[in-house]
Amino acid sequence: MDAQFLFRFVGEVRRECRLSRLANTELRGALAALDPERTAFFVRALLTHATAVSRLLWPDRPAAAPRGETLRQALNVDASSPIRLPGLLKHVFQPDEAFETWLHRLPTPDYLDFNLMPAGTLAGSRQDTFQASLDPDTLEFNLRGDTANLARTSEALLRLENACDLWLRTHNPW
Repeated sequence: MDAQFLFRFVGEVRRECRLSRLANTELRGALAALDPERTAFFVRALLTHATAVSRLLWPDRPAAAPRGETLRQALNVDASSPIRLPGLLKHVFQPDEAFETWLHRLPTPDYLDFNLMPAGTLAGSRQDTFQASLDPDTLEFNLRGDTANLARTSEALLRLENACDLWLRTHNPW
C-alpha cells in the first residue's frame, strides 16, 4: 500500500477510535444517570464506531484484505482483538436483514427492546425476551444473540487510538 494511503487509513482508524471513546464516555454518563434510552443510544453509537474500526482492519471485500492486513501489522492488532466484533457487524451494517432474520426465528414476535439490568436478574427468562441487553456492571452487551464486552472493546479501542497517534507521528510521508 502506498505510504500516503496508509497514513490516511491510520488516520481514519484513529478518528473512529476517538469517536468511539466519546460514545463510551457518554454511555458511562447515561448509565450513571440511570437513563435507559440514552444508554441504548450511546451503546449504538459506540458499536457503530467500533464496527467501523473492525471493518477497516478486517474488511469484508476480499480485494481489500491486503489493506486490512497492512493496517493490522502497522498497528500491531492481533486477530483475537475485542475490536473484531464479527457477530455484531451484520446488526450495524445490515440492520434490516439482521432484524428480519432474528424476528423470524422468534416463536412469537413478543419481546422487549432493551434490558438494562445485571446478568441473572431475570433468571429463567428466555434470551429472546429482549432484543438487546446490557449488564451495567460488566458492560456485557447482547444484541439478538450476538455478544460483546463493551468495556474490553473500549479499552482495546483506546489502546489502538494511542497506537495510531504514535504511528502517525513517526510515519508522516510528506
